[in-house]
Amino acid sequence: MSKPAVIAALNSWEKREFSYGDADCCKFAAHVLTQITGRDYIARFDYENEDEAEKLIARHEDLAGLVTHALGVQPSLDYSDGDPVVVRLPIAGDAMGVVLGAVAVCLTRKGLTRIHQRYIVKGWKICRR
Repeated sequence: MSKPAVIAALNSWEKREFSYGDADCCKFAAHVLTQITGRDYIARFDYENEDEAEKLIARHEDLAGLVTHALGVQPSLDYSDGDPVVVRLPIAGDAMGVVLGAVAVCLTRKGLTRIHQRYIVKGWKICRR
């Protein structure tokens, strides 16, 4: 996927306060994927609050397991701009985002955050070049 297309998808996100089930890392990444691919990935992350999100994640062992289930594809090392990833941050834990160059862009409680690629623990090839 071209960087301009990924940037346009990132910019289409409606900025609002972080809220599980509406404006969280999974809903953000799913929104970007939906904008890029035209397929609805948002509905695949079906929860309305933090408790439901935690239960859903636990049902799939961890966030990466939930993402694999929701996307319907296995993780890959061949991910690139626009593809979804899970990052592991020392204090905050796991978060879902999308690749843009040498960073993952994630929605955190502090807003959109660029996270260095060294923190990426899994990625999925969704966006075709």
